[in-house]
Amino acid sequence: MTSNIRRRANTRARLLDAAEELITETGVLSFGIDVVCERAGFTRGAFYSNFTSVDDLLFTLYERKTEHLLEEIDSARPSPTAPAGDTESSGRARPQEPVDLESAVDRLVAVVPADPQWYSLRAVFALRVSKDDEIAGSLHVHAEELRRGLTPFIARIVEAAGLELTVDAAEATRVVIAAHVGSVLQGALVEDPERLRRDTVLAALRGLTTAARPKAAQTAVEQEAPERPARPVLYALTAIPGGVHRVEPETGETTALVTGLDEVPDGMVVDPESNELVFTLMGSLDGTPERGKEPFFTHRNGSVQAISLVGEAEGRNPRTLVERGTFTTGKQLTRDPETGRLYWADREGHGIYRSERDGSAVTPLVLTSGTTRAPDEDECVGVAVDPVNGHLYWTQKGPADGGRGRILRAGLEIPEGMTADSREDIEVLWQGLPEPIDLELDLRSGMLTWTDRGAEPDGNTLNRAPIPAAGERGGTPQILARGFQEAIGVALDQQRGVAYVSDLGGSVRRVDLVTGAVRVIAELSGGVTGIVLHQEP
Repeated sequence: MTSNIRRRANTRARLLDAAEELITETGVLSFGIDVVCERAGFTRGAFYSNFTSVDDLLFTLYERKTEHLLEEIDSARPSPTAPAGDTESSGRARPQEPVDLESAVDRLVAVVPADPQWYSLRAVFALRVSKDDEIAGSLHVHAEELRRGLTPFIARIVEAAGLELTVDAAEATRVVIAAHVGSVLQGALVEDPERLRRDTVLAALRGLTTAARPKAAQTAVEQEAPERPARPVLYALTAIPGGVHRVEPETGETTALVTGLDEVPDGMVVDPESNELVFTLMGSLDGTPERGKEPFFTHRNGSVQAISLVGEAEGRNPRTLVERGTFTTGKQLTRDPETGRLYWADREGHGIYRSERDGSAVTPLVLTSGTTRAPDEDECVGVAVDPVNGHLYWTQKGPADGGRGRILRAGLEIPEGMTADSREDIEVLWQGLPEPIDLELDLRSGMLTWTDRGAEPDGNTLNRAPIPAAGERGGTPQILARGFQEAIGVALDQQRGVAYVSDLGGSVRRVDLVTGAVRVIAELSGGVTGIVLHQEP
């Protein structure tokens, strides 16, 4: 038995070696089974005893190369207090000496393997992630392992160069990896591929760093408090029947906090000061909705509610922050982390509202009735705030699958002499979108992300685009993922480079923002509306 296992392992290894040799010699990633068998000296029967197809063979080769690459990185992993390779023979870390960024990058590119075959195979299989969950899952795992392996190097060389990162180390590593991958693939077209690789990584790091602050300028908390990794948790709202659920992002385990709501919840935020989950209610349906059609919520009975997230009161006895009837249909809800103010969209009420943290001082900021050619183009759904630059963003989705959706921007405060329905500072950033829904701002990267539930191919998607400068229109959006069933909610985890998307089909999906891999992490009955990601200490 042992000899049979060993023989089969040897056969498998020789077939993989043959495929690697063929790629090296021919420069192509596609060849017939007979060619591989001839090179390895085996029959087609031996091939099919180990692999189902050439694709299966190539993906196994990719996984073998990935394993070797990660082993190389792990063997060069720096100690907790020293840059890569900076240890004495005794194993103790040498004092870290300052270096310039160019020298630091030389250290980094010496650590990161530059195997064009691996990058080419990875690129080929990355094109298939939307149609093959197994490949998507494997690529995601490999990407995170590569990121975790390289993050210590990035942090150490930046520190050694007297710099500090302007984003967290994990995000910086993802950017450097993306730049490095491009430079390796482009290397075949230039005279000096190693110089291109070095210069590309150097340019990426220059864009991610700034001069380090003196130790004296750091706060006592920064100097003394140990860093505790935050634990991400998702909260999701279900529509009919209404409910609030906790979702573990890694395992997909769900816990119902509130069930059986008579009204439909839609948008939510976490208030970390009160340890409460705050959510909007769309109010009661106007009768029974027709199958396959959007239900109506025309009665003015929307509200904002809150539930506790701690202790015995967790999920019990929702309390009212904004009374029913203050507005019509509560949609996406967002929060200013500095002031605690709440902002939400009112779809059938055609507006954007603000309140204080406790729900008091409700103020309409934008009223859109009559500003377009049809009432359904006045409907506001998504909302995001930029308190740093004083901007308010929102979506007007337009008719279902109508291709007349818009994303707009205005000031956080109504200009003097104007009212919510007569503002002259409104900018149309994007128009002609399928049907944009919820928004998420990432000010660190300067990007706006949104879901779209409109008609395919550009609808039922997750989209991203740079935030336009004042007076400019938005550029062509990048579609990050497709194939949702009425996409609604979006939540970003910038530290891990992923987004979560909910849809009315009942799914919560995880989208890798680097590879584009999509994975369903939870299924909930009743359709999922809003979601929010909370980093638990």
